[in-house]
Amino acid sequence: MNKRSTIDIVVIIFAAVVAVSIIAAIVMVSIISVVSPSVDTSTTLDYVYGVVTTILGSLIGLIAGQAKGRADAKVEDTDNG
Repeated sequence: MNKRSTIDIVVIIFAAVVAVSIIAAIVMVSIISVVSPSVDTSTTLDYVYGVVTTILGSLIGLIAGQAKGRADAKVEDTDNG
């Protein structure tokens, strides 16, 4: 962890918190479905799916931005060196 940037650490923590929250929501929906099968959980699962796709899109965008920034920095280094 010593060689990671602050952004990398924040992304890792953010992703871990989101992953734990999503897993907890899915476990709760599964328990509700088993305990009370008459309850409609499709709306809840749609919300969880929406959160998952939004978070994945954000993380992929952040990673792509970091990769582009690093690639641009390498190009500048080779131009100057």
